[in-house]
Amino acid sequence: MNRFLKILCSIPVILLTLYFIPFLGICLILFRYYIFSSKKYSTPITILCCGILILIPEISKYILNIFKISISSFPYLSTIIESNIYFKLLNYSKLLITVGIIFIIITYIFNMIFSKVSSKLNSSIRNYIKESEQQNAKISEKNDLIMKEKREKAKNTHVVYCPYCGADNMLTSNVGRCKYCRRRIEYKEKNNNG
Repeated sequence: MNRFLKILCSIPVILLTLYFIPFLGICLILFRYYIFSSKKYSTPITILCCGILILIPEISKYILNIFKISISSFPYLSTIIESNIYFKLLNYSKLLITVGIIFIIITYIFNMIFSKVSSKLNSSIRNYIKESEQQNAKISEKNDLIMKEKREKAKNTHVVYCPYCGADNMLTSNVGRCKYCRRRIEYKEKNNNG
């Protein structure tokens, strides 16, 4: 199936369908963009070159007329230019050149749009990641400060027995209130001297 699609979207098949059914040929070019995503510019450039190649006898006739050289001195050239088939190919050549130029412009525009959108998307993702990292750093810093305060409180926590009711109380500072009798209690360091 994949091989069939590649053959269907090959340049010779596209050129034939552009000659007989131009709309189908354009659809095949679009489908070729889908199948061969790496060949974005090569397809329209190839079509444009084919259109210019068909015009070579007409261009050479024009150049010979500028230099006032008779076309009959080039027998094959005069035969090609005067044939009815070549006259039909001239219109086909104009179609190929037009389609090639249009697809080059469209490809360029889509590449520009895609690159701008992807760069904006990348920058917004980077900004989001940066903001979330800053927010996480702030939260971490705040948590570290809270933990430091808790450690300091734990270092300064003392068990003090109330002299009035005898209940044990945990004080984080040197002065506090008894949790039972609500009287003022005070932590006094014991002297090891005697």
